[in-house]
Amino acid sequence: MTLTNALHASISGLNATQAGIDVVSRNIANAGTPGYTRKTLTTHSQLVDGRSIGVAYSAAQRDIDLLQQQQLRVAKADTIAAQTAADYLSRIDTAMGSSNSGIAVSSRLAELTDALQAMATTPENAAIRANVLNEADDLADSLNSMSDLVQSLRLEAEAGIGAAIEEADVLLKRIATINEQIVRAGATTGDTADLADQRDSAIDRLAELMDINVVSRSDGAVSLFTGGGFALLDSAAAELSFDERTSMDATSVYSTDPNLRTVGTISLTAGSTSVDLIAAGAFRSGEIAALVELRDSTLTEAQSQLDELASELMLSLSEETTNGTAVVAGAATGFEVDTAGMLSGNTINLSYTIAGTTTNVTIVKVEDPSVLPLSNTATNNPNDTVIGIDWTQPIGTIVTDLNAALPAEVVVSNPAGTTLRFVDDGAGATSDIDSLSTTTTPASLTDAGTGMALFVDGNGQTIYSNSLDNGGQKTGIAQRIRVNDAVVADSSILVAYNTTPATDVGDPTRPLDLIERLTNDIRSYAADVGIGSSSAPFQGSIDAFARRVVDYQASQAANAENAVSSFQIIRDTLQAQYDADAGVDIDTEMSNLLVLETAYSANARVMTTVQELMQIMLNIGR
Repeated sequence: MTLTNALHASISGLNATQAGIDVVSRNIANAGTPGYTRKTLTTHSQLVDGRSIGVAYSAAQRDIDLLQQQQLRVAKADTIAAQTAADYLSRIDTAMGSSNSGIAVSSRLAELTDALQAMATTPENAAIRANVLNEADDLADSLNSMSDLVQSLRLEAEAGIGAAIEEADVLLKRIATINEQIVRAGATTGDTADLADQRDSAIDRLAELMDINVVSRSDGAVSLFTGGGFALLDSAAAELSFDERTSMDATSVYSTDPNLRTVGTISLTAGSTSVDLIAAGAFRSGEIAALVELRDSTLTEAQSQLDELASELMLSLSEETTNGTAVVAGAATGFEVDTAGMLSGNTINLSYTIAGTTTNVTIVKVEDPSVLPLSNTATNNPNDTVIGIDWTQPIGTIVTDLNAALPAEVVVSNPAGTTLRFVDDGAGATSDIDSLSTTTTPASLTDAGTGMALFVDGNGQTIYSNSLDNGGQKTGIAQRIRVNDAVVADSSILVAYNTTPATDVGDPTRPLDLIERLTNDIRSYAADVGIGSSSAPFQGSIDAFARRVVDYQASQAANAENAVSSFQIIRDTLQAQYDADAGVDIDTEMSNLLVLETAYSANARVMTTVQELMQIMLNIGR
């Protein structure tokens, strides 16, 4: 029995050593294979009645740290998200140029200002007036092309989301298939390590697309969840889909309301249940999250900045403010204004004092009652109270609505025609009407002030008035801004602001006023475009805002590049650590191979010795 046990022990040792050599050889062969992790063979003493009769071994196991693996996946997701954002922002930055470069919108604006200054010197020169129109056209083209680029990038992001979701859906199905193979192998041979490597490679790629949580199950399978907790893979893979759109403009927006949404969304379907993952905030990192953020936030902000610049440019050149006429009505005093020339979006500006407290009110003309009531953010003034009035109603109803919206101490009436009168409480002596004016955008290029509608809304060559109707005229105006055809047809209008009496051909009044409006008039800009805040919006000239937009985008691009560098350092550090712990080290494997060779030789020698001894015993028996 002793020799038999020794023979059995040596044979088991040979088998275990052969299995070890097999594992080492596979490690060495796959040293450079992506996704392959180092395998180890676990051996243990084979016992019978408490005594060892040899050695046993189990299936090869992977040598990985699951926490380390998850940290690496998070770092990769953060890095690819940052890289995606940086790629898009760098293209915006390159197209915009620096605030000092010739291609920047701010530079085009400066060139228009220079042309106006030349015209102010010799307004009678037709060639110089033609140059003003050329520079104005270049400025409009610059805004158009930048807006086209922004929308092109949004459409590219839309397509990128579609491709990423399609890939993610394929990966989920592949992981589900490998899950099934691992469960079957675990129940039979127990050899699942290489299958687990394949599964991890698929999970690694999925983790680059979206942030995921991996939960191991007792049968060797894994369940996958989004960072927001939605199940991607449990007993079966859920279906991911994306209803991609093939066109994009400034009005294309995401909404949780399917009837208002005009861009694609990502749906997760499991059985009969479907969830809008964008509405649920399921994507927090990874390529998909970055693309959604670009499409719905970063690039829409860039479009909003261009629209704000185009809007304020057009308004600054064309707006005319007309002070109200002082009136006395019995004991009451105040002002009245004629509203005949007001377009939708034009305003009545009212200031009154009650009991020592002054209030500034902006009354906005509206012709689409669905946009009412207006919030105080409807204007760029952070210190006014905004009242929107539906001007499609009879004048009497307009007066009624104004009286309902204003304090009782401020009385509105309609003395005649289109005139509105605002007076204090008279004998009550608790209120005062401090000022009243209208701010309009005249349709006429003459006899309406020294400003002019040099630029118009290309949608029908209409006057731009910042109308809030039907989604708002400002949305996408940078794509639609054009030079006024009427001015192109007769450049003398650049000088001739009056017909009665006729403006002298050499009068520089209008050119000088246009220059003043572009360079020195201080305006407030919408806080929701990312420049300034709601309590302290950016204030400055059109030129200053144009330069701020260019510098803002340059800063965004630089910050994105810095984020990439930071995340790459973290990713590379974790990758090196993971590779050192889970990867194949040739020197270590060769050292292990030498140990196994020695063990194999020793076991073979034991077996040979036992065979010789058994032969001797047989010979004695004869």
